[in-house]
Amino acid sequence: MTRKSGDASPGTLARLDRGADVAMRSISGVCLVVLLVLVSLIVLIRFFPVVVLGWEDEVVELAFAWMVFLGSAAVWRSHEHIVIDFIPQALTGSRAGRVLEVVVGLLVLGFLAVFTWYGWLLTAQAQGNTSPMLVLPRPLWYAAVPVSGLVMIGYTLARMLKALRPAREDG
Repeated sequence: MTRKSGDASPGTLARLDRGADVAMRSISGVCLVVLLVLVSLIVLIRFFPVVVLGWEDEVVELAFAWMVFLGSAAVWRSHEHIVIDFIPQALTGSRAGRVLEVVVGLLVLGFLAVFTWYGWLLTAQAQGNTSPMLVLPRPLWYAAVPVSGLVMIGYTLARMLKALRPAREDG
């Protein structure tokens, strides 16, 4: 069975996109559950001090960082974030709407580039440090920033390309 090189690509990209969405939402969901359980446990331990935990703060920080940043990337992917969109909705389907999408995309890419770069610097700066109780590498905490930034850059570029595609077909 022979396939054209372009035949497998859109399906593969769609599967990768869905897989990334499931992964980001699943990791964010697990982090939320971990946060709920641990914070509840911490509160209970304050009222009923039967055990002393020393590691819970580190797990709460780690789960919170990954939940927030991967969750942000997941909602960025599917346009579920809060947005003021009356102008883009009014211009939907028009050339001005596509231009607005590209301009907004360029501004967002500028922000995301700075966000990702400084997240990367923060992660690199933490290299060699470990958490005191769990002895985990500290970059695990900070890596959520550049990872989510790269994901959001990818989806922003895809959105911009989609906005530009109809403009090329208009001729």
